[in-house]
Amino acid sequence: MRKSIWFYGFLLGLATLLALFTRLTLAGRAEEFHLYPDAPFWLFLQTLLIVYLLDKLDQRARQRQQAVEGASYYLRLLLGGGLLYALLIQVLSLAVSFGFSWLPVGRPFEWDWYRLGRGLFLDLFFYLLVGGIYLPFLYQQHAARLRLELEQLEKEATQARLRALQQHVDPHFLFNNLNILAAIIEPENTAAHDYVTHLASLYRYLVRTRQLDAVPLTEELAFLQDYQFLLQRRFGAAYVFEEDIRVPTAELENLLIPPGVGQELLTNALKHNLGSRARPLRVQLIITATSLEVRNARQPRPVPAPGEGSGLSGLRARLALLHDVPVRVEESAEWFSVTLPLSRLAPVPA
Repeated sequence: MRKSIWFYGFLLGLATLLALFTRLTLAGRAEEFHLYPDAPFWLFLQTLLIVYLLDKLDQRARQRQQAVEGASYYLRLLLGGGLLYALLIQVLSLAVSFGFSWLPVGRPFEWDWYRLGRGLFLDLFFYLLVGGIYLPFLYQQHAARLRLELEQLEKEATQARLRALQQHVDPHFLFNNLNILAAIIEPENTAAHDYVTHLASLYRYLVRTRQLDAVPLTEELAFLQDYQFLLQRRFGAAYVFEEDIRVPTAELENLLIPPGVGQELLTNALKHNLGSRARPLRVQLIITATSLEVRNARQPRPVPAPGEGSGLSGLRARLALLHDVPVRVEESAEWFSVTLPLSRLAPVPA
């Protein structure tokens, strides 16, 4: 996060106060007090180095999607930055000892264990002082960033709900017409009856679960089977759907997932990839104890499908309100994969 000029002015003032404190501590009388004009400047550069190291370590932790909250995180950040700072200062001292006197280090290096230990102790003390003052600023940055991300997620989730409401069809009107359609189909036309049955089951699931945050994974899988049946009747052998369930069947009842997210991923795979009878598109559904993954081969359409690109962002927003684990998107030249985290149903006390 970009820092204001007032922040750097505060660091310069802090460096000046530390230089004054050091000289006042060493001078027992007024005539012994002498403040070198460049002392605050070098301390200011060391302060900037400490802030830079802490910012880089924090940025690296966030890029690795590590937990950036709690006292343990800030303690690890402080210790890791201290090790790097002490190492850099010692390297600069060695450089000065070999003749690079233009580097901004206040003490030349000597092979004296006491001087080396004393310098290391003073460097670490200075680091802990500056780092301890800077960590509350870093915490405030994290809190502000989390508030912005939460507001963005809530906005995207609201937009997703609004789109769902805009696409809503009166369920009674729909089911009445499906019943009429089933009645006028000849009894011998089994394929048509099967199609209407799966279509009614699909919309019944959507209507029943539209107000729910999560449903058992078994119900979502049954819904996806209805959806795949309709797709195969429409496109024939152009799309091949495979399931790889790596947990016991009884365990699926205890796994929870937001309703309809599987359909969004299947629709996204078909929207952006082309399948044909000669070269069918292979779509895999992989289920483990902690995740549901939809993986498809990459067969891009000659003309990209129109859209705003809001499908995955809306999906991330829905999952972020339920899970700490983010949605993982991976891709290569041959395949594209989206992995959703699964929740586990809390055990009921005896």
